Amino acid sequence: MFCFKVLFIFVCFIFLHLPLSDSEISRGVPCIKRLNQLYCPSPGQNYPQEKIETFIDENKALIKRMVGDYTNAPVDGEIPESFETYDGKKIHVRSKRASPKNSYTASPNKIDACESSVEIVTPYWASNSAGKLRAVVNTQHLQQAIHQEVCQSTQTKKCASDCTCEQKYKWHRLLAYDPDDDCKGIFMDWFLFPSCCICRCTAPIKAK
Repeated sequence: MFCFKVLFIFVCFIFLHLPLSDSEISRGVPCIKRLNQLYCPSPGQNYPQEKIETFIDENKALIKRMVGDYTNAPVDGEIPESFETYDGKKIHVRSKRASPKNSYTASPNKIDACESSVEIVTPYWASNSAGKLRAVVNTQHLQQAIHQEVCQSTQTKKCASDCTCEQKYKWHRLLAYDPDDDCKGIFMDWFLFPSCCICRCTAPIKAK
């Protein structure tokens, strides 16, 4: 019996000192840490969808003032065929960044030094500017999507030697819900997502 107690205490000690995974830190939210933000392929059982939809239904005038008349806005002049889905997965992916149509930046004689994939994601969960977990409002009738460009490699033929492809980020203001405080209702919050991929080089040493 004494040996069993010692073994039990030892197992408990090891368990309590194991590093928590991202999903455990997020209290069961089905997310992983990706590009300095949570990536959640599904909302999970803890997503407060019913509470969000109830608040929207009871505060239609407030939501309209916050977001206006919601429409499926085109991205890069194109409307993704599957944009109506709201399952949190990537719903439009291109292997490389496309040149904008009718733009002064479009030139057939130029290519990007760094390759990037263009994604549109509809997040269910995200970490805000204070590092707090928030449920991002994404329901059947009120969807929020993020357009982002993700670096495909750290270096390319054009961006090599003392240069590297660096991921840049941008703040987005999204409708959110605090799962720990239902009294807040729906509010605007700030979230950081990937924006573009650029080639950065080591600055030359200036002669003294």
